[in-house]
Amino acid sequence: MSFIINWEKLDKKVALSVQLQINQFFAGLDDRPSFLGDISVESLDFGSVAPNLEIVDLTEPFPEFYMATEEDEGDLQPPLRASEDDMQLLAKVEYCGDMSIILKTELQLNYLTKQFVSLPVTLHITKIEFSALAVVAYLQDRVNFCFLEPLPPRTSLLDSFVIRTEIGDADHHVLKNVEKLEQFITEQLRKAIDEDFVFPSYHSFEIDD
Repeated sequence: MSFIINWEKLDKKVALSVQLQINQFFAGLDDRPSFLGDISVESLDFGSVAPNLEIVDLTEPFPEFYMATEEDEGDLQPPLRASEDDMQLLAKVEYCGDMSIILKTELQLNYLTKQFVSLPVTLHITKIEFSALAVVAYLQDRVNFCFLEPLPPRTSLLDSFVIRTEIGDADHHVLKNVEKLEQFITEQLRKAIDEDFVFPSYHSFEIDD
């Protein structure tokens, strides 16, 4: 069964929450190339085109959704009690819309000394396409959301996207690193989505009264 999504409900508050999760992932990278500075998401826009959703199953919520969790501030969220009104949707999601992400970083030239020259870099990520099985659990005053791991031979939820890079200087020696930069960002963005949004990882949003 297919249904219509109120995509406009994904407001700036939700976008900032997702942006924070991706920034936390980038901040924890240990294998960032020496020529690359800190990476951050400057903006995330869900766009106006909603994904296609088809309900596959209606089940009881995963037991993990009721367990105690640690908040971003370090506080412990107590375990939830199950309610007879709780429910969970399993839905097939296909997306090919106008969502966009803007990343900021620096290309660092370590000639003579470390960070001898730093050039600002902006990466515009558009034309995002993905397909997945999504889990949406309604638990009293909150909604938990995640994806299920893609089935082989697929290795990532993100099927494709386009990166357009703006660099602060068109110097030839700098441009040689752009391909490496885009390849690294592509790999890490896939990893961020697959690690932070695939069960048993999930995101919880409070429902306004």
